[in-house]
Order: sequence, then structure tokens, then C-alpha cells
Amino acid sequence: MLAPSYLNGFYPSSIPTGSPSQWIVAVIEGDLLVPSYNSSGTASATITSDQAGPLRFFRERSLCVGQWQGIDCEVWELIPEAALSDGFVRVELRSLLAQSGDAEFSLISRALQLLDWQAKNKFCGACGGPNLASVTEHAFQCQPCQISQYPRISPCVIVAVVKDDKCLFARHPNWPANRFSTLAGFIEAGESAEQALHREVFEEVGIEIENIRYVGSQAWPYPGQLMLGYIADAKTDKITIDGVEIAEANWHRYDQLPEVIAPPTIMAGRLIQQFILESKAKYG
Repeated sequence: MLAPSYLNGFYPSSIPTGSPSQWIVAVIEGDLLVPSYNSSGTASATITSDQAGPLRFFRERSLCVGQWQGIDCEVWELIPEAALSDGFVRVELRSLLAQSGDAEFSLISRALQLLDWQAKNKFCGACGGPNLASVTEHAFQCQPCQISQYPRISPCVIVAVVKDDKCLFARHPNWPANRFSTLAGFIEAGESAEQALHREVFEEVGIEIENIRYVGSQAWPYPGQLMLGYIADAKTDKITIDGVEIAEANWHRYDQLPEVIAPPTIMAGRLIQQFILESKAKYG
């Protein structure tokens, strides 16, 4: 099955088409096993079925995640020893996402989320009985309760808070001293996305926001978020960090950004790039 152009070549599905070859996303303990780096220093997230032959010995489970470029795509969960296979290298997930295009990003996210969901939903939450996998969709069902379980997606908001030609950058306590990003948080039960934005920004940096603009959304496999991206104006530039989720926060002009920020392939980086473009058009 060929995906419509707006899906960028990747079509999520639980049913294989029976294509003569397959793309394989190989996962080891949350990392990816990929073909050895090419001359440009980048890595492909997928392995052809011909290349993946030696890895079958290390495979613990596999799932169809859809079709990419009209070819069936599977995710394989491998035991750690697979990382010693010749011709492959183990790559940390975040670093691979940072260089992936939209289609590959979606494919990787779906693969990791499905593995995590399946591992955490082996038993029914109501009666404790074993769940059985559906043969027609990615779902589990408890036979006694007839309760169906589907992959869980946790909606989150992420926002670039701006004040004139400056954007607020914050650092999580567990991050390196020079790494900064935009603000983000989970949407609580009963909240709208806009309510979550107001609450998260005020809780983390003590700022009220207005003029909220939606930019876009993106899957984020840590382990199963859907990031809803926004830009919002700050009513004041006074920062009061919470000291728990945020260790440091500062305002930066569009042409004087922190040393280490999110790449444009992920939602935080996309918001930062949008802020830069808007600021250049207005102040440059």
C-alpha cells in the first residue's frame, strides 16, 4: 500500500501486505540497531530484510507496524547480544530521532510505542487474566471481561514562550549545564490543551501567557506521547522557576540562542525555528 503524499511515505497499519521484501526497525533495550554509518556520518533507522538475516537468531518478538514506501515494515525486539553482529551499530534513540525525516520519525515512534504498549499490557487490568492479541488490529482483549486494550497515547503540550524578540529557554535539573529547550508538560485529566499550557508555564516559570498559536503535532516515543506544539506571548518577562522541574530559565534574543538547543527535526526545535523566522521578519 502506497501512503498518500501527506503521510510522507509511511502508512501505519497492523496488517502486512505481503510485499516480497520488508523494512526492519531493530530495537535493543530502547536503542536501535542500524546498519553501520555511511560516509556522511548519518545512520538509517531501517534495515532491509536481506541485511537483517543474521539478526533473526536474536529476535524475541516482532510486529508489523505498517508500510513505508509501499513496503511492509516490522519492528524486531532483539536480545542485547545482537549488538555484536558485524555490519551494525547500536545507536541511542534520541540521537537517531534528531537526524530523521518526518516519515522515518513516525515509523520509529510507532515501532517503539507498540513494543512498549505490548510489554505493559499482557494482563487485563480488571480481572488480571491474560490478554490475547487481535489478528486484525493492534489491540489486546481479555476473553472473560471482553475489555479491549489499545496502544496508549499521552497528550502533551510544548510551547515556545516569547516576549518581543526574545524566547524563554529552560533547563531540566537532569540536563547538562549548557542544554536548554522550550517548556512542556502532560495534559491532565479534564484539561484542554490551552488550559494545560497556561498551567504548565505558570507552574514552571511563574509567567502568564496570551495569544496562543498552534504550530503542529508530533509523536514522541518516551514512551508514548503526542506533542502538541504552540507559540505563546508572555504577559511579563519576570521569571520565577519552580526549582523542581526547572533548574534554570532565561530569555534569549532570536540571534543569541543557547549553545545547545533542540534540532529542527523534533517539535521543540520546530517551535524554536518558527520563533526565529517570525522574529527576523519583525525585528531583523
